[in-house]
Amino acid sequence: MRLHRVVLFLLLAVPSISSSQSDTVSLARTVGQDGLTFLHAAGHVFSAPVRWDESDWLNAGGTAAITGMAALLDDEVLDLMDRNRNSLNDGLEKVVVRYGEVGTILVFAGGFYAAGLLVRNTWLRETSFLVGTSVLLSTAVSTIIKIVSGRARPYMGLGNHWFEPFTVSTEDFFSLPSGHTVTAFSTSTVLARQIGNPWATVGLYALATATAVSRTYSRNHWFSDIVCGGILSTLITNSIVSWYEGRQGKSQDFGLRLEPGPRGITVSYVF
Repeated sequence: MRLHRVVLFLLLAVPSISSSQSDTVSLARTVGQDGLTFLHAAGHVFSAPVRWDESDWLNAGGTAAITGMAALLDDEVLDLMDRNRNSLNDGLEKVVVRYGEVGTILVFAGGFYAAGLLVRNTWLRETSFLVGTSVLLSTAVSTIIKIVSGRARPYMGLGNHWFEPFTVSTEDFFSLPSGHTVTAFSTSTVLARQIGNPWATVGLYALATATAVSRTYSRNHWFSDIVCGGILSTLITNSIVSWYEGRQGKSQDFGLRLEPGPRGITVSYVF
């Protein structure tokens, strides 16, 4: 009788164990593919300038021009913030600034990504992946600009025209562009495109704008810093999402490629 019970247990347990192992392999494969996709996205972003067409150069020039025009209002906006400083606004600043913190956004994105994997929800997994990818890559680009520009923050009292390029020993000269603004607008851009609801879009960009304004209110950034960060991150994130959508359903043959040609072997890397 006991032998029959053992056999029955094995008959029921083995398929379950096998299924569990299969699920684990499937999840690991999905995570691995997403990891490779992130690397390809990084290649897409950092190699973008060599592929820019006329409209891309216009976007880059327009961003620089708008940032320059916004700089004309830096002192006025800072004075406006100082005149409206009170306990209520102080409290709001401490709340909305969280939406622009890279660590906070990545923790939430990672949590929802794991949930999407476990419940087999493709939309949730892809949305979380795109948020994390866009925030990381937009932040990387903005950090490079921060280091190269070396703009003094408002609280330094040096004025909006003070630049000390490649000053990496302190963040006092990391003003341009605003990193919190970059994170907030990258997150809102992905969510707005993935949700596809006009009311959600308005709410998400309003939250990102509030986060950006809070950085000027706290005297960590000039008005032109947040304008630059908002435009820059929106352009980069839209590029990433469009690239990701464009590669869905296509061959995943990305990476180093060797192709024979009339003059020998052609070596290329496909992002």
